[in-house]
Amino acid sequence: MKNDSPKISANEINKFIYCPYQWYYQRLYGNSKIRKMYNEKMLKLGLSDTSTSNLKKGVKFHNSYYLKNKIKTILKTILLFVSILIILAVVYYLRKWI
Repeated sequence: MKNDSPKISANEINKFIYCPYQWYYQRLYGNSKIRKMYNEKMLKLGLSDTSTSNLKKGVKFHNSYYLKNKIKTILKTILLFVSILIILAVVYYLRKWI
């Protein structure tokens, strides 16, 4: 047994209330052994680690979102600048006619 201490912490009680099996296996094997067994199972099945792949997907999404948002901001700024120039040109030419 990984954790053969007779004392049980408040955190362990919380884990037990949430899921007795989780508490038991974490106490029996420990987190590192469980993680190792999980990774071995994923390799046998030919699957990638979901937490790592989700992180990569999230980073990719946020990078593309940032790029799109940056392009939108630049285009809006250019559009605003061109609009102001057009308004100033119209006012300037209208001033000549008045």
